[in-house]
Amino acid sequence: MKIIHLSDCHFIDPAPAGNAASSPTPQQTLQRIIADICQWHSDAEMCIISGDLTHDGTPIQYDLFARTISDLPMPVHVIPGNHDARAPLLAALPTTRQDKNGFINHALTHNGIRFVLLDTLIAGEDAGILCEKRLAWLSSELAASQNLPVMIFMHHPPVTVGLPFMDSINLQNADDFGDVIASHGSVKHIFFGHLHRPLQGMWRDIPFTCGPSSYKGQPLAMQPGSGLPDKAWLEPGYGIALINEHEASVCYHFETVPNSAT
Repeated sequence: MKIIHLSDCHFIDPAPAGNAASSPTPQQTLQRIIADICQWHSDAEMCIISGDLTHDGTPIQYDLFARTISDLPMPVHVIPGNHDARAPLLAALPTTRQDKNGFINHALTHNGIRFVLLDTLIAGEDAGILCEKRLAWLSSELAASQNLPVMIFMHHPPVTVGLPFMDSINLQNADDFGDVIASHGSVKHIFFGHLHRPLQGMWRDIPFTCGPSSYKGQPLAMQPGSGLPDKAWLEPGYGIALINEHEASVCYHFETVPNSAT
């Protein structure tokens, strides 16, 4: 099956009338990406957006975001990132599901694969967490998955990736999360965003993938305290996950959609 993975859209308020932006806006970059998806991947079975839908979490930003993603031709599922706010997100996207504690955790089964989407938001903070209630929900969900292979989507990485600033604001209780998924043994892949950089690796013997930002990607900054290097930002992009239902294996393609025509 084919899954579209979007992340870190960072929608902002519309520019005042007659005040054109000097560079492409998050809405414009996502519109280009959606056009690319519609042209080449309209056969995808769902789209999962792994957080930072907006930049400031305001109702007007969510309204603009909801209207923009309505052009996608497949079902869309979203989770929050650190720039999001649950109440206006749910108001603008009312079909988004919650758990009994009000977290935007939800799960679905498609073609024999269980997709588990996790809410790692700490309101008002950049780092993420899976508190006791969210970990309990995850453990219960994994136990109820009836031995189906599980794909997890979340915003914050549970792993350090050699980017000092981003590593300081990743999932703060990654060990607790890792212990829960290890106790069930059904998780086959972890997808996340937050980093604005496409990358892949292994963590606790589970492969992981960070999807690119649909707005812009961060240049590589691996030196402590150096800030962002004087390099061009990466072009906007998205991911295409090809999942083999029989093997529960993943082939992930990173696609860029340049801001300027070539």
